Amino acid sequence: MLIMIDGIDGSGKSTVVQTWKEYLTAQGNAVFDLKQYWQTTGKYPELDEIKSYDFVFSCEPTYVGVGKVIREELVKIGTNYPHRAIIEAFSLDRLVLYNKITIPLLASGKIVIQDRGVSTSLAYQSLQDKEFDFAKIAEFPGNKLALENRPDHLIIAQISAEQAAARIGARFDKNDNAIFEKLDFLKKAAENFSSSEFQKIFTDRGTQIHRLNAGAEIDIMKQEATNLLKQLISA
Repeated sequence: MLIMIDGIDGSGKSTVVQTWKEYLTAQGNAVFDLKQYWQTTGKYPELDEIKSYDFVFSCEPTYVGVGKVIREELVKIGTNYPHRAIIEAFSLDRLVLYNKITIPLLASGKIVIQDRGVSTSLAYQSLQDKEFDFAKIAEFPGNKLALENRPDHLIIAQISAEQAAARIGARFDKNDNAIFEKLDFLKKAAENFSSSEFQKIFTDRGTQIHRLNAGAEIDIMKQEATNLLKQLISA
């Protein structure tokens, strides 16, 4: 099973993911954190290293190879890379991730929980250049592969752009200066995530879409997120 969580920056996805990790670990499950592994080793794990784990947490962009370049350079405010190059970079990072990790893990019966994915590319990159709509973005190789292996469940963390922007502004430990964290962009991205055209891309392929009230009090959001995860993995 592939469970993907997405939403605008500042919607609380990182909090939800951490809550899920803590819950699953407390329940006695073996949990592997790809992000932590990437940041520690600077490389991908071998499949043999993670085959004994019950749940694998992933994220996009990755923290190695193209993913590292995306995070450290391509999406910085002040840079001026061609939009096609940025789309291609995300697509290539995704192509590697799915071939090396995601598809083999799903084939072996594992549950993969991922923070962001092809859903982000569709919602975000379609706003930055009118030449690239949902259909064109979906044609890039990594995006096409990810849609062919669509998430079983896509959870959209819903929150107002204003509340998300306020959260971002309060993050003293997050200084990546990403172009996606500006209020006007957040408003448009939130509209994309909520649009029927966006959601139909996934539901037509068999994905179930769930909405999480990410604007709730933090403890309430954590509990609702945990309840949703319980529901999904026990179905």
